[in-house]
Amino acid sequence: MSKLIPIDITGLNKTEDIMDKCHEVFKETMASKENKPQFKGKEIMVPLRWLDYKAETFWHSASIEPKPRLDILPCNNDITSALCGNNCVTASDSIVLNEVEREKCIYRAVRVNWIKPIIEMYNVDDARVKYWEKVHSNKKNRLYLRYQEEEIDFLIVLEEKSEKKVVFITAYPIFFLSAKKDYETDYQNYQKRKSA
Repeated sequence: MSKLIPIDITGLNKTEDIMDKCHEVFKETMASKENKPQFKGKEIMVPLRWLDYKAETFWHSASIEPKPRLDILPCNNDITSALCGNNCVTASDSIVLNEVEREKCIYRAVRVNWIKPIIEMYNVDDARVKYWEKVHSNKKNRLYLRYQEEEIDFLIVLEEKSEKKVVFITAYPIFFLSAKKDYETDYQNYQKRKSA
């Protein structure tokens, strides 16, 4: 499989139009029963609770929680930086998820098309995709897929529902060095537990 590329948003310059296009891609690739992938033979359930005319799971993947340590923009050195107007700093266009205000992020949104191919790569044991499990604070087992290739570092989070089903939780590019280290530690710890 060739290298992943973001959704083409050429000609779009309003955040609303970009989010509409990205949500359409998300619906086609993850919410459509005919097109969405399976996870090693298991059905992937995508909760379709609607918020501002879009799936809440899309919004989680296409927004960012403002953090005090945000000392570098996720879209730094990316074409999307010319379109967003530093929204994650200025907090000028947000969405509220689970009572937490999150800033809409074009950088994250144009990468929702990566979710399906990364899951498909994992299904065929592609070496670019690491897998691990970890119990989340809600006491449910979370499943993590981390795709790494050159400058791309992207995480998909699923949750076990049953022997035949998993639930899509979120997906996003990883850019904080601390998060990269934490995920690598989680992966290494899982490998150690698995081999013990």
